[in-house]
Amino acid sequence: MLGRQKRTYRTCSFLLDAVTAVVCLEAIYLALLYASPLWQRSLSYISGYPFRFQGVAHLTDQGWLFSVILLCLFLSLWTNRFYAIDFFADRRKIVFAAAKSTLVGLGLVTVFFYFFSIINVNRSLLFGFFGLFGLYLTVKELLFRRFVIQRRFKANPLRALLLCPTTELDILCTRFSQTDHASVHLEHSLTNVDELADELSSGKYDLVLLGNHPDAQRAIEIAEEQGVEVWYRANFLSPLLARPEFDEFGGEPIVVFSTVPHYEGKFFYKRAFDVIGALALLLALSPLLAVLATGVKLSSPGPIIFKQQRTGWRGRSFAMWKFRTMIAGAESQQGELAQSNELAGPAFKASDDPRVTSFGRWLRRYSLDEFPQLWNILRGEMSLVGPRPLPVHETEKISAFRDRRRLSVLPGLTGLWQVSGRSDIKDFAEWVRLDLEYIDRWSFWLDMRILCQTVPTVLSGQGAR
Repeated sequence: MLGRQKRTYRTCSFLLDAVTAVVCLEAIYLALLYASPLWQRSLSYISGYPFRFQGVAHLTDQGWLFSVILLCLFLSLWTNRFYAIDFFADRRKIVFAAAKSTLVGLGLVTVFFYFFSIINVNRSLLFGFFGLFGLYLTVKELLFRRFVIQRRFKANPLRALLLCPTTELDILCTRFSQTDHASVHLEHSLTNVDELADELSSGKYDLVLLGNHPDAQRAIEIAEEQGVEVWYRANFLSPLLARPEFDEFGGEPIVVFSTVPHYEGKFFYKRAFDVIGALALLLALSPLLAVLATGVKLSSPGPIIFKQQRTGWRGRSFAMWKFRTMIAGAESQQGELAQSNELAGPAFKASDDPRVTSFGRWLRRYSLDEFPQLWNILRGEMSLVGPRPLPVHETEKISAFRDRRRLSVLPGLTGLWQVSGRSDIKDFAEWVRLDLEYIDRWSFWLDMRILCQTVPTVLSGQGAR
């Protein structure tokens, strides 16, 4: 597993643990403050031992002790390198590390209170908190490794293409097979860089493992034109577009050349925003969607939802959903309208398309036909913001190999193209330029700016067809 993936998980894990620790401490405090008699009777009945809980002081009197307890706990987790445990460690090691870190934290708190002669501390609060948090820590780590690691990294490993000289091929393949990388699967190997472009065009690979190949510079240029990451194991090179990032894999230093700024942590935040935003929009707009669906059904015969194969991330096709705006069977008639195409390039746009229904033209004017794509976003096939996905048959007509880099990110419901004029842009090259500008400049705030600009653009019907 890549070091940057580990750092992302450790950061998220720490934040989750910090929030959970506060919640656990507060829960134990409230339970002792308001439910001590009930707990005493229940435990006495179960065990036959007369339990007596010490009363707790109000937060205003001893609230500062909570900070000491939490500080000692996370100091123990840090000194015991709990977050540095290997992702593929066995369960006994995980349980031992969680128990050790929790007990050391309890010991640090005890030493602190003894050293400063703090005697009015509720022992039930102290032992209850560390016991509850230790249980949570163990269960969380075991569940993470059982579901996240197994399902994401082992069940769905990154698919790698190895490119290296003939003299290194057997050595590297043997070394890769003898090491349990788990998160990466070597799909194929090449020694001739001339075959690389055709292999990457198939969309089967997530990365290129590049050895000390004499044509390494050319290999990187081919990969970056399609937005495919390169893991280089040799000397540093000078890519034209990709940003280099040092990392480690299998105990060896590597340099990652990536044209896509969606690194693991940032991509996680973007995906979380996509899911929350899509769910919120679906719930808020559900009455409007029902009205639009009724309008589509009554306006012309045919299905309500139009599904079309579009080209998504890494060139992989998916079924994109839209409200139907054309007559049934419109796709089979597109060839007859080739002379009406107003866009220079492989994409098709016609302002007076006779296949569009009257209700569909109104939907298109305000982009209301795009709302079903919120379902594609929830499925992970699209994002709220990104390059617009082209039909598969139009993608196959793209002649400039470098233009395929627009496929290196998830396609979006809206993007720079939409807020820059949409159908008023008559050249596909300008469309691609805007898509690549988005990819190279990507940030969370750029997404927010595009989303804010989309609303007035859509309401005004600017550039709509």
